[in-house]
Amino acid sequence: MAGSRSSRFWAALTSRAGTILLAGLLLRELLSFWTAQPFDFESWIRTGYAAAHGTDPYRMFWPAVPGVSFAYLTVTVPPAAYLPFWPALLGELYRLWMVVGGGDRFVLYFLIKQPGILADIGTAYLLYRLVGRWTGQVSAALAVLSFWSFFPYAIAITAVWGQFDSIVVLVVLALLFARTSFERNLLNGIGIFVKYLTAIFLPLEILRERGWRRLVFLVALGVPLVLTVAVFAIEGWSLAGLGASGLSQTHGGGVGMNYAFLLGQGPVSAVLSPIPYFYEAAGYLWVPGVMVAGWVGARWLTPQSPRSELRAMLLVVTVFLLLRWGLYEQYLLYLFSLMLLDIVAFHPGRRVLMLFSYALAGTWLLVDNDFAIRFLSPLSTGIEPFTTALDSSAVYGAGRRIALIVLAVLVTVTLVQLVLTYLRDVSEPVPWLFQIPQRLHRTGRYRSPA
Repeated sequence: MAGSRSSRFWAALTSRAGTILLAGLLLRELLSFWTAQPFDFESWIRTGYAAAHGTDPYRMFWPAVPGVSFAYLTVTVPPAAYLPFWPALLGELYRLWMVVGGGDRFVLYFLIKQPGILADIGTAYLLYRLVGRWTGQVSAALAVLSFWSFFPYAIAITAVWGQFDSIVVLVVLALLFARTSFERNLLNGIGIFVKYLTAIFLPLEILRERGWRRLVFLVALGVPLVLTVAVFAIEGWSLAGLGASGLSQTHGGGVGMNYAFLLGQGPVSAVLSPIPYFYEAAGYLWVPGVMVAGWVGARWLTPQSPRSELRAMLLVVTVFLLLRWGLYEQYLLYLFSLMLLDIVAFHPGRRVLMLFSYALAGTWLLVDNDFAIRFLSPLSTGIEPFTTALDSSAVYGAGRRIALIVLAVLVTVTLVQLVLTYLRDVSEPVPWLFQIPQRLHRTGRYRSPA
């Protein structure tokens, strides 16, 4: 009887979860077809156009597509700099639009957004499943489902910006369901094929195993290799274009919300540029970083322990975000999804630190994109030139740059605190910025005369 009641209970819960997921999906769809980050979305459009018309998208930078492009109309834009999963998918979506879109460009924008949006809803579902499995608490599972379904940051990145990182977030969460080394490496290989990022878990995967089982990581390298060669052979593309793509993804662009933004500023660059290979080496600091993080995290792992698995993954991701040469807004999705799991299932005392991190990232997202004006670019071809001129202006442009410098400092220090939190397994960390008044007060009391 107890088992029967439990089955009925979970069936009812599934219905409630479905309602929440549907509401989250509808919200994203309402925002999808008329918003976008102009540079990235123009790259998606032009890559899809080239692939749909039988042209190798890696071959060149691409001009505007008549009747479809809405930004950077007079200049060429680079293609999507990834392995062929995303360029090939963009080509198929463009072909679908040519059949069903009726020439309406907003239908194309809607179609391009769908993989990221559906994966973002899938992320909410996997979070729900993981919390339900680990805690057995319906309220906790529904809480994490509701949070991600209506999480403004995730909605902005996928439904508004148009990024597809949520597909890789799905893969990262699926790693927590995997039971064997082969399953984990298979998933890592799929993630690498989509967007390289799951390569950061390979040191952890190698060092957690013993003996010949360490070689199973070759599966994670073989999967993207085989799939890439297959797609290129089917499409008739040249592998020569992958070199620049791989360099772009592994080295990074040198901007974004961590220390790389500071080192890219003119006065700093003037001092550091004469140092031979400084900036080239800085772009690869994340490689030894994730190796060390993988070594440390592997020492924590114990069989059938999701807590230790999650802690190790959080350390690897946080070290990667801290050291990557260019931390863009979409990369925070990986951190926030894992932090949310950790908070709901194991460490509720870390909630304030996550909200603090989210506030900083959200502020950067708004300031960097001109308080969301840039996301309205699909509505008018005049918006992108307007925001470009705004960013170059003497007053607003200078204020924006100063704000981004301050935010880059705050985010970098916060990432350092997150790394220390996971290294020391701190249960209730207080955001470092909140500690400053307390420390100043204690210092003042210590220095005051008796």
